[in-house]
Amino acid sequence: MTTPDRAARPLARFGDSLGRYTTATVTALQLLVGVLAGGSVVGSFVVPGGDDAAGPPQYTAIGPGAPIRLSMPKLKVTAPVVPITMADKALDPPRDYHEVGWWVSSARPGDLGGQTVITGHTVHTGGASMNHLGRLHAGDLVDVISKRGTMRYIVGRTKVYSKAQLAEHAQELFGQDHGRGRLVLITCTDWDGVEYESNVVVLAKPLGAPADRS
Repeated sequence: MTTPDRAARPLARFGDSLGRYTTATVTALQLLVGVLAGGSVVGSFVVPGGDDAAGPPQYTAIGPGAPIRLSMPKLKVTAPVVPITMADKALDPPRDYHEVGWWVSSARPGDLGGQTVITGHTVHTGGASMNHLGRLHAGDLVDVISKRGTMRYIVGRTKVYSKAQLAEHAQELFGQDHGRGRLVLITCTDWDGVEYESNVVVLAKPLGAPADRS
């Protein structure tokens, strides 16, 4: 079985910068998320526009829960989600490139505060769940499934960051003192034949659980 590119590990380097925030404050950030979420659920959301015979899509509340599956319909990708942690100020995606990793110190789908951070490897020979992450654009939908239900997100922005830029924006992109429950997806990009030079980051706003019209 093909292993992830050896050079894919620089993805974890954003932890070197993020670490200066999280190592000292992760407990406080977790408490903050707990206070904001604390048995609460996200409000109900309605996607603006898109009227059809049945009316605009409806979304309902969902309770916070650890993610177990990621679905990106635009990319025709569904991937198992496994919990990952930060070690030595680095966040390392699952070694199985068919899986993606949820940083357990980040928000859960359904939390009102913080940001849900999910990452995975890109493999230059193909086949990894995150290989085509950069093809997501504003307006595309992403589902994160937990035992509490399906949280749907709408992509707002996809951007490529150099390693230096990612470190510079680490707190903005991965800090847990803001974000209002948004989803952050990240992987490597720009393979130069030896290593990946950049990272692609997708930011998506929570809509809620798709309502059952049946």
